[in-house]
Amino acid sequence: MINCWIPWRYYISECFQNHTFPFWNPYQQLGYPIHADLQGPTWYLESILLSMTTGQTNYTLHFLFIFYVFIAGMGMYFLCLGFHNNKPAAFLTGVCYMLGGFFVAHVQHFYAIIGAAWLPYILLNYYKMYTTKSYWYAVYTAIFMFFSLTGGNHTFSIILIYLFAILFMFYIYKAIKEKLTHDIKHFVKLNLLFGVLTILLAFVVLVAFYQTAPYIARLSGMMYKDAAVCPLSPQSLLSALLPFSTVNSIEFYNTDQSMCNIYTGSVMLVFILLASISKKQGIEKVLFWFAVVCLVASFGAYTPLHKFLFNYFPLINRFRFPSYFSLFSVIIFLMLGSKQLATMASEPKLNFRKLIRTAIAALFVFALLISFSLIKNQGQSFFFMKKFNTIFDFLQASSFYQNIILQGLVQAFILGIFIITLTTSLRKHWLKITSVLVIIDLIITVQLNIAYVGVSPASPKELHDYISTLPKGFPIPNPGNISDNTEALGQKHGLYRNTSIFHKRISADVFNSYCFKNYTLVSDSLPVLFNAMLHNPLVYLSDNIYTASNISLHDASTITNKTIVLKDNDYATLRSTIGKVRTDSIPERTDIIEFSPNYLKLRVYSSKPQLLTLLQSNYNGWQATVDNKTTPIYVSNYLTMSTPVPQGEHEIVFSYSNVLIVIAAIISYTTFLLLLILLSFKWVKNKSNYWVPGTIWSGLALIMVFYFI
Repeated sequence: MINCWIPWRYYISECFQNHTFPFWNPYQQLGYPIHADLQGPTWYLESILLSMTTGQTNYTLHFLFIFYVFIAGMGMYFLCLGFHNNKPAAFLTGVCYMLGGFFVAHVQHFYAIIGAAWLPYILLNYYKMYTTKSYWYAVYTAIFMFFSLTGGNHTFSIILIYLFAILFMFYIYKAIKEKLTHDIKHFVKLNLLFGVLTILLAFVVLVAFYQTAPYIARLSGMMYKDAAVCPLSPQSLLSALLPFSTVNSIEFYNTDQSMCNIYTGSVMLVFILLASISKKQGIEKVLFWFAVVCLVASFGAYTPLHKFLFNYFPLINRFRFPSYFSLFSVIIFLMLGSKQLATMASEPKLNFRKLIRTAIAALFVFALLISFSLIKNQGQSFFFMKKFNTIFDFLQASSFYQNIILQGLVQAFILGIFIITLTTSLRKHWLKITSVLVIIDLIITVQLNIAYVGVSPASPKELHDYISTLPKGFPIPNPGNISDNTEALGQKHGLYRNTSIFHKRISADVFNSYCFKNYTLVSDSLPVLFNAMLHNPLVYLSDNIYTASNISLHDASTITNKTIVLKDNDYATLRSTIGKVRTDSIPERTDIIEFSPNYLKLRVYSSKPQLLTLLQSNYNGWQATVDNKTTPIYVSNYLTMSTPVPQGEHEIVFSYSNVLIVIAAIISYTTFLLLLILLSFKWVKNKSNYWVPGTIWSGLALIMVFYFI
């Protein structure tokens, strides 16, 4: 949150607050197109609206996290009601999802939180599209896909494509089997509508992907060893029982601490186990086996399945972290468990014996784990019996086996009460008591785990106050060398990475999975050239031009801060004109007259024809003019931008303009607004929802007035 999402959202809101669209971020990795970073929320409606009004700070992210956790719980509630009509069961399932292991473990991965929040709504509306055969649900599904694609994790969208394909084939097969020819045609039309609307709504994302793919290595496919990092290791299945065991236990789990928690509640686990061994029909069977495949795939290189999917299924080689497959397992298993709970609530006599036996078996497993851990503990004193000043001290003192003992005792107590409820006169109140047990269980588990993976000891107020003292807008960058602008200058009050965004310093540092492959090439493989290049201000003049073939790029004695390496054909074009005439009477200087993220105006004084280099990454959309005449931009030092400057005094302008992405954004948001208008008429016609369009349109109108007037 502090390293990525706060800096990026803060920057986007800074742009909007200064009536500049956030196409380009000049402050990280020598500049990059933040609008093309598919995990940055440049095109996300919520981010845009907040940026246009309140702006985005660390406070905003605190409240947004709570908001999306709530949205996720509501989505799971509605999704479960799509499969049964028992509201208490659906409510408890929503609680298990929103307070479950995925949301706790992924606090730091905000775009994963957003994607997981919208996922139940996508699944619900796509499912209802088939069951009701209504075109409106195709519209709803496309809109929620739009939210997920612009603000969430695209890994989930890729996996969704395969789930959609399986569901489509299932319903087509069912229609063929029942000889319902009309349904076959109708299902095809529904999916065509959904597909076309999704493409139109996400057109800006698709164009951004198309434009940025040549610059980013991972978008053309990764090596398997890179894609297989951070799986849900098989031993992580222990987290389904005892998630506190994941704290301070990286060696045992052999994966990242944020990727090994799939807890859904000890009581709900009983219903999930019961549902898994119960007979399933139709769509439930399809979903169950999809969840099983996702669970095995989430193990990554521990099984051959993930590598098989990586090698033979399109798009699977575009994302890292196999653990993300497990989210679909969690959602589907929760749905099935919810259905089992709903069945118990309506027909308890039919299943109480199986339920009691399953709960006793789970309690026995907890007893075994506690006993084994007590033996392994070898009589050491329990850390949780001591006093600690902070939660961080408490967690630091924890250990794998003692964590199992602590939470195992809590889980055993909760399951014990659950079993007593089912086997005594309390049975008539079993659903109410179960609800209380589920909520208590999850609240305790959240408190035990969340500080380890998602809480900083830094004070939010101190961080907010500190950020408020830093430069606003986009001041002209300081004339010092880029190498001086390190992350360390801004590492205060919890800020550690991407701090240059707050201080408005042009920096070569980067903490982002979106990184130009040429940046990686120069910084990793050509460090001498890279470091020499950084010993310059943002713009500088040079006539020391070479090609890779006529200079040793690893010899520090031959490379200076003025060295410029060009492609062979660019070198041949420029070498005949650069540096041939010199007038010592002209003092060389480059003065920045105007600066914004997408625009830079310079007054340049050159004693001879030279190259003017801008220490920003070359990317589609950058243009340059010399005295209002267009001039070519050459890729220099494999990464940055250079343009020829004649002798004398000249006005140079670098500007970013991307017509194609603007057109794509217009298509996306025009489609969204048209759909919103259509839905507004539908809601007004349905008198029970007449207030919805009024609230939405009046809110949008107020935001526009606030921003533009």
